[in-house]
Amino acid sequence: MNTKMLILAAAAAAVALPVAAQAPGHASGHAAPAVSLAQAVAAAEQSVGGRAFDAELDHEPAGLVYEIGLVKDGRAMEAHVDAATGKVMRQQKLAAVRLPFTGEHLKAAQAAPRTLTATIALVEGATKGRVTDIGLEREGGRYYYEAELAGAQDREVRVDLRTGAITPVID
Repeated sequence: MNTKMLILAAAAAAVALPVAAQAPGHASGHAAPAVSLAQAVAAAEQSVGGRAFDAELDHEPAGLVYEIGLVKDGRAMEAHVDAATGKVMRQQKLAAVRLPFTGEHLKAAQAAPRTLTATIALVEGATKGRVTDIGLEREGGRYYYEAELAGAQDREVRVDLRTGAITPVID
């Protein structure tokens, strides 16, 4: 490598390093997740035997963990999935005091025409981004998933629970 190429390579590395430090999973020194959000949701649904309605990546002292909210037989559950291996680490019923979802929310999630995994795939296909966080919301009597994205023009979108229509969230 000649001197000019070395200087260009060093400059490119200097520019890329701060960007990588801001990527999800890198902010706290943890490696980026090896398991996608959709894979973690599928693992949690299979393990619990329920339907997911909320999923997010969390930084814990031991590493990155997906926290997946699920409904099974009308009751809220939570599963923690290791973001490096995709294994379900633990699952538990949620106490009513910790539960921000009403029984109506849980019924809507359980009766949704598509799974959360299918909704994530729908959003990622339509936006060419990667869903990093998704959760069930209700506004104006309608349920929808609100999804945060990385690598897409729109950073946040809403997905109508019934129709699958995707609309950008404008702040």
